[in-house]
Amino acid sequence: MTGPGARGAELEALEVDLLLEGVARQWGFDLRSRSRPQLLRRLRHHLREERLDSFSSLQGRVLHDAEAMDALLRTLSCTPPALFSEAAFFRDFRARVVPVLRTWPSVRVWHAGCGTGEDSYALAILLHEEGLWGKCRLYASDASEGLLADARTGVLPLPTDEDARRYLEAGGKGALSDYYTRDGNWALLQPKLRDRIFFTQHNLATDGSFNEFHVIVCRDTLLTFNRALHNHVHGRLFESLARFGFLCLGRKETVARTPHAGAYEALEDCGRIYRRVA
Repeated sequence: MTGPGARGAELEALEVDLLLEGVARQWGFDLRSRSRPQLLRRLRHHLREERLDSFSSLQGRVLHDAEAMDALLRTLSCTPPALFSEAAFFRDFRARVVPVLRTWPSVRVWHAGCGTGEDSYALAILLHEEGLWGKCRLYASDASEGLLADARTGVLPLPTDEDARRYLEAGGKGALSDYYTRDGNWALLQPKLRDRIFFTQHNLATDGSFNEFHVIVCRDTLLTFNRALHNHVHGRLFESLARFGFLCLGRKETVARTPHAGAYEALEDCGRIYRRVA
């Protein structure tokens, strides 16, 4: 006989399945292939934040309200919370990627899964300091239009001393405060950074490639994807990356066991920065 606990778990699983099916059909965001344990943790957290008592209640809200759908996507986002959130990545990027970019007449960069834009703006600051910003076009994409709307404003929480420390650890050549104007507890990033970033809605799970890029940054975005979707997205990134271009992943990610692993070489001592060689 099935006990009450087991029946409750079965009901929850059914509600989650219906929620994900409804989101895919109504809004086109297919979350069904995401890693189930991580997805459940984030969904349960969202229930608490929204003060709802069931996934069925959440389904009713997100299917009828675009703002509620965006709020859900925000919860599921892996957006870094601050500028230069992983100083080691930006330091490695300066040391090993920037010298190659200097040899190219123009540079197209895609930041896939940009969230509210912290990493995009940090990369813009880096490229500006290295004298490359004038020949770069940085495309930043995310599945959530709500996150993109925040990113486009160029308004971030006022950087802290810790943020300034990470900027210097990342190889910063001035002061982080040189790049924003303070407005109370907020920072408005300079127009020279905002004007060359093109924020666009793009769903990695369902949308195709839209250009060929010299650099693709996709850090921690794939952590919640299951193996099948993970491999599918890696195929999309491979298709979008020019030969000898650079793929930048998060520190817990790797191209190993992906369909195109043999086409990349890892940059020595650079964590998760790979170069497409085939």
